[in-house]
Amino acid sequence: MTGSIGDVLAGITTVSDMVAAFEDENGCRRLLEALVWPRGRLCPACGYRRSTALAGRDLGRQARPGLYQCSNGVCRFQFTVTTRTPLHSTKLPLRVWLTGLWLILQSDKGISSVRLAEAIGVSQPTAWRMGHALRLLLIREQLFAGTVEIDEFYIGGSPRRDADRPRLGRGRKGQPRTTKTPVLVVVQRPQRLEDGARAGGARARVVQDLSEREARWVLSDTVDPSAHLMSDEWKSFVSVGQTFAAHDTVRHSSREYARGPVHANSAEGFNDRVRRTISGVFHHISPRHADLYFNEVGFRWSQRVMTGSAPRRTRKGREVVKALWSRIPPAQQLSTVFKSAVGRQLRRTAQGGIRIQCAVAVFG
Repeated sequence: MTGSIGDVLAGITTVSDMVAAFEDENGCRRLLEALVWPRGRLCPACGYRRSTALAGRDLGRQARPGLYQCSNGVCRFQFTVTTRTPLHSTKLPLRVWLTGLWLILQSDKGISSVRLAEAIGVSQPTAWRMGHALRLLLIREQLFAGTVEIDEFYIGGSPRRDADRPRLGRGRKGQPRTTKTPVLVVVQRPQRLEDGARAGGARARVVQDLSEREARWVLSDTVDPSAHLMSDEWKSFVSVGQTFAAHDTVRHSSREYARGPVHANSAEGFNDRVRRTISGVFHHISPRHADLYFNEVGFRWSQRVMTGSAPRRTRKGREVVKALWSRIPPAQQLSTVFKSAVGRQLRRTAQGGIRIQCAVAVFG
């Protein structure tokens, strides 16, 4: 793999380009090192920026290729590019990881573990864990500023019909409690609307209920207090909105869905994107791991640039100007994906599941 990292990533536009770029394991390791350490190698244990490359098996030594030792006299930690990242202690070739991540980013709504396993030649449980490791890389920790919208939706469905239970009465008589899980969604509007402008971020979080306590917890972890909050008239949002610099609401109960720039339509659009992704790709997601899936959908939502505008007509015949968005090529998203990989760690459980050991980027 020759050329700068920008040239290499810009040249990956098709599946054949991806196969050619990721066919060499040493080239994939050098590419991954450039993605994880864009400003030079750093020790994942202490953050020291000077280290020594140890001679590997390719030179007749015992050390594995790509092994480094921290030059800090107190630390002297030995590490590779995958140490203390979601790829920690992986036994899969790096080309398999990069191929799988490219396929996930290349799809408009992601790819299921069954299809990912068929594409990269691993078992379905392995592909499932790979997908979650890659989704852990997509977590973003920056607080949203500017204009931010908040809304809610539910995942899941009604309880399964049990043949041993008697038929329910008319209306809601004897109806069991719903098994749907509430989710709070926070979407940042674009900072500016002009050609080349980036789309805003989007995040979603599973909550216990739609109470003020849960809304305050999500917003304090996601939105800067100086932001301008937009929401509907739900009482929890109205109460929490007082802690921000400004807060406007629309009254959905009065069929008011937009009042000039005051609306929550971007958040509702993200809600629809999540629903279509679940029903069309994954079919079902567990509330326990739902936040990881939301990371993927939210990251894909933010990886767009404005390419122009065009006139459109609403259902009522009113002419409006709509922004046109284009997706950033998946290969060029890789630098953003691995920018804060050091520190995020995921482990396999004895039952074959996953356990997130750390979701916060420590260095990078």
